[in-house]
Amino acid sequence: MQLESSESEQMNRVLTLSDTKREQRGQIRLRMNGVALARIHIVRIGDVRPALPPAQVELVDLSPAGCSFRTALRFPVRDDAVYRMEWQLEGMTLKIKGRLVWCREDEYGFRYGVKFASGAVETILLVRLLNALILKACPHQSRIHRIYRSQLDPLLRR
Repeated sequence: MQLESSESEQMNRVLTLSDTKREQRGQIRLRMNGVALARIHIVRIGDVRPALPPAQVELVDLSPAGCSFRTALRFPVRDDAVYRMEWQLEGMTLKIKGRLVWCREDEYGFRYGVKFASGAVETILLVRLLNALILKACPHQSRIHRIYRSQLDPLLRR
């Protein structure tokens, strides 16, 4: 399944850099502006493979290592639970597996943090997508580009 959205709508809803001084993350996350939709599917919980349809969620931010999303649904946050996220940006559909590492309640219901368990190919595609989004969003911010490249270069060399 592909999410339906035009490229101009995607550019309007994407792209503000998270405040890296406040957030002590290993990588910069791009905060999504407006509504950026994704789908999440429970691949397995332990040995059980639930036969549930994917749920639509609101993607909040995105980095090569993970993302966060909002939803009114309650998902299990367990080490043995594997999820698959799917979304479309810049005309590219990405499907990446991961696990939920945190959950907290907010005004929309729940907000979750996902740590991706992606392979080299998915990581490279995601890094290239994020690079393109940053260049489009902040073409004159050379300091931001330099910081982001320094964080992403090791991922591309894996």
